[in-house]
Amino acid sequence: MGTKTELFNYDHLSLTTYYLRIKYSKTDRVFATCTGFMYLYEDIYYLITNGHNITGVNPENNERISKHAGIPDTIEVTYFTKSPQNPELIGKSQLHPIALYEDEDCLLPRWYVHPAFGYNVDVVAIPITSKGSLPSHIVLTPINSHQFDTDSFPSLVSDDVFILGYPLDIIGKFEFPIWKRGNIATEPLLDMDDLPKMLIDTATRSGMSGSPVIYQRNGVHLKDGKLTDDSLFGRIRGFLGIYSGRIGANDNFQAQLGIVWKSSVIENILRSKKIGDIQFQ
Repeated sequence: MGTKTELFNYDHLSLTTYYLRIKYSKTDRVFATCTGFMYLYEDIYYLITNGHNITGVNPENNERISKHAGIPDTIEVTYFTKSPQNPELIGKSQLHPIALYEDEDCLLPRWYVHPAFGYNVDVVAIPITSKGSLPSHIVLTPINSHQFDTDSFPSLVSDDVFILGYPLDIIGKFEFPIWKRGNIATEPLLDMDDLPKMLIDTATRSGMSGSPVIYQRNGVHLKDGKLTDDSLFGRIRGFLGIYSGRIGANDNFQAQLGIVWKSSVIENILRSKKIGDIQFQ
């Protein structure tokens, strides 16, 4: 079953996010650690993360990120669990392996890529299990099950954002993610480099690749600048996208801008179900 369960107050978005160990199963070698999160589409749970996390290749220059010669074939993750007697009690399961390939020779990938841009959109979706096949004690919380305010109050430049991940392998209790703060640095409706991405202003660190990015705004929220029955008071949140790295990562004197792939790319990937290729090998 894993670690013991415990009752405490937590933000339910923390349940969407996972600390990922990228491994080669035959030697149990960990190539890298990173972040991923759950998404539910047509009753199938998918793990969403960056393409470079599983290929080990930077899509901008097609160069290897790590000096390791091997090819990872497995992701290990610990799922959240619930007590049969009290569903509010939260715990963690034992390490669970997720195969990246259908075969032992690593020739048949299991992940899906963007239908138009492939790995140039640094997001992949890996099928996990059907909703009906999920064991009763396992809790998978897809980020799209959360009731966001995106439709009524879309993101704006300068909005606060939170990147939910594991910077420098810092892990909270039960592997809850660290909420790293920043703000939206480019107009959300515009695409950077003719790709569905935007920039955020934040000093992120390694280990956060694949993190979900949540925008947040506090105060009085008006539609069309007018106070109406649809106006909201307090906090609003929306799912902005997937963090995949930063500009100026190796120089503290450069502007540290994070790259975020827009949330819409996930359903583009899942609708097309285009399997990734192995040219990176």
